Amino acid sequence: MTANNHPSNRSIGDNWEEIAVKYLKSKWYQIIDRNYQIKWGELDIVMWEWELTIFVEVKYRKNEAYGHPLDTFTWAKRRAMKRTIMLYSHKNKIDLEKIRIDFIGIMPNAIWWHRVWHVRGVEV
Repeated sequence: MTANNHPSNRSIGDNWEEIAVKYLKSKWYQIIDRNYQIKWGELDIVMWEWELTIFVEVKYRKNEAYGHPLDTFTWAKRRAMKRTIMLYSHKNKIDLEKIRIDFIGIMPNAIWWHRVWHVRGVEV
């Protein structure tokens, strides 16, 4: 909590990333890293499926007033993510021919507690 008793943006993001992780685990993905940060960027989730290392960006929106969660994956964000992936892959000796980039958008839903969009194979 911050000094004014409101949760920080980081703690709010962690809550939604946890929902994304639960969703991914229910689909049998193996989570290998979370919240990897360097000076130039961050990787929300790194996971593994068969021979692929998959890098996942997670975004939450409480409503569509500021756009759909998928709209937040801008060119600048993709460029920063690509740079971070390159460094992470080099550091961890990951074959760049065996990676994929996914996006997960989360938004509240009147029927369920939340709705999850999982877009596989996003271009960066």
